[in-house]
Amino acid sequence: MMNRTRGRVATRAASLVGALAIGALALSACASGGGGSIKPTSEASDDAAPVTLVVPTSQAPWNPAYAKLVDEYEKETGNTVDLRPFPNPDVKTQEVNDVQSQQHTFDVYQINEGDLVQFNENEWIQPLTDIDPDYAPDKETFSYSNIARWDADNDIFSSDGALTSAPLLGNVDIFMYRTDIYKELGLKVPTTWDQVISNGKKIQGSGLATYGGAFRTQGVAGTYAMTYEFQALLNGAGASWFTEPGTDYTPQADDKSAVKAAQWLRDLAMLGPSATTTMGQAQVIAAMQSGDAAQTYAVAAAAPQLEDPSNSAVAGKIGYAPLPTSPDGTSSSATGLWVLGVPAGLPDDRAKAALSYIKWMTSAKAMKMFAEFGGIPTRSDAYDEVSGLSDAASATLAAVAETAANLPENPTSLRYAFSTDMLNLTEPALQEIAAGNVSAADGMGKLQDDLSALVKKLKLPQG
Repeated sequence: MMNRTRGRVATRAASLVGALAIGALALSACASGGGGSIKPTSEASDDAAPVTLVVPTSQAPWNPAYAKLVDEYEKETGNTVDLRPFPNPDVKTQEVNDVQSQQHTFDVYQINEGDLVQFNENEWIQPLTDIDPDYAPDKETFSYSNIARWDADNDIFSSDGALTSAPLLGNVDIFMYRTDIYKELGLKVPTTWDQVISNGKKIQGSGLATYGGAFRTQGVAGTYAMTYEFQALLNGAGASWFTEPGTDYTPQADDKSAVKAAQWLRDLAMLGPSATTTMGQAQVIAAMQSGDAAQTYAVAAAAPQLEDPSNSAVAGKIGYAPLPTSPDGTSSSATGLWVLGVPAGLPDDRAKAALSYIKWMTSAKAMKMFAEFGGIPTRSDAYDEVSGLSDAASATLAAVAETAANLPENPTSLRYAFSTDMLNLTEPALQEIAAGNVSAADGMGKLQDDLSALVKKLKLPQG
C-alpha cells in the first residue's frame, strides 16, 4: 500500500545577534512570496548557475557553528544562503505560516524534534525520495531511533518509514561532573542512577560544594522541559510511558519501574536547592558555572557555557560522560535534535536545490567541520580525528558519540502528536514529586489516571 505521506504529498499542485546575522543578502524574490530563487542555467555551461536559498534557524548556543558551516557551503558551492535566525519557538511559527499559506518563503525547514511529528502528520514536509528517488542517508549517519523515517500508517518513526528529514544537530543528554571534587573524594564516574545519588550525598557531606548536584525540577506545563530530563530516569529504570506507541497506548506511569524513576527524581532534587520549582535548565547550568553544584546532566550543547572562562568559575574542571544506561544496555538519554526537511509544495527546481543543501550539510566533510566549529555532528565518522578541539570539547563529543551509537530502535523521547496535551499533565505532576509534595507512588498513580483519561479522550488504540 502506498505510504499516505508519499501519496498525498504527490498530489499537491504547484541572544544570537551580530555573530549570526550574516547580513541582508541579495536575493531574487519569486512570484510566490519572496522566497529563495533559482537562477537561469548559464549558456556557457551545462551546470546550473548558483542559487539563493532562504533558510530559517534558531537562536541557540550551537548556531554560531552552523553559521560558520553555512559560510563554508557558500564558498564551496557558489550558492548564497539567507540564514534567518528566530527565537526557538518562532522557528516553528514561521514555518507553519509559510507552509499553510504556500508562500514558499523558505527553501529548507529546520525542525525541532518535538515538532517533527506534527510536520510529518500534516504533510508540511515532503519525502526526500520524492525529490530524488535514489536519496538515502549514508550508513555513518546515526539513526537516532529512526528520526528520519516516518511511518504514516502507524504515526510513528520506524525503519520502514519514508525518508522525510535528515538530522542536523545531534543533541543528547550527558553527565557533567566536577573532576577536582570527584578526585579529592575518590569518586568513580557513575554507571547507575543510584551511584549518581550516592556520589551526590558524599559531596554534600564533604562540604566541597554547596550542592551535591543540581537538576532540572521546574515544571512548565505544555513544554518539554522537566519531562525531557525525566525521560533519562524513566528509560534508565526500564520504564516507558506507554505499552507500545503506535499500537497500544495503555499508560504505564504507575508501573513499579516508573515509580522507581520518580523516586530517583525526588532523591536527585534533594541534592540541590530546596526551592526545587525554580530549577529550570538555565538555573541548573548557572549552579554548575558558579561552582555551587558538583554534578548534573543536561544537553551536550550546554558544555560550552561551562567551559567559557569569562562566565564560568569551573572552566577546565568539568568531566563529561554518557548517562547510566537502560537495563538492556542501550542509552537512556533523551534526544533533543534539530532536523532539516523540504517544504511541501515547493517548486521542483527549488526542492532539488534544497535537497542538495541538505546532502551537503549532512556529508562527512561538513559534519567534521561542524564539530570543529563547536557543533554536535550527526554521523559517526565526523567524530574521528577532529582537530583543534580542547580536552573538554573532545570529552563532550566522545560522550555524545557513545550515546548516539547506543540509542535503541524505539525512541527514547516524546515523539507523539499529542505531546503538548501530555506535557500539560507530566510537567506539573513531576514537579510535585520532585518537590516532595507527593510521594513517587502517589504522584505516578495520579499521572496514570490522567494519562488514561487523555488516551481515552483521544481515542488512541489500546491493547
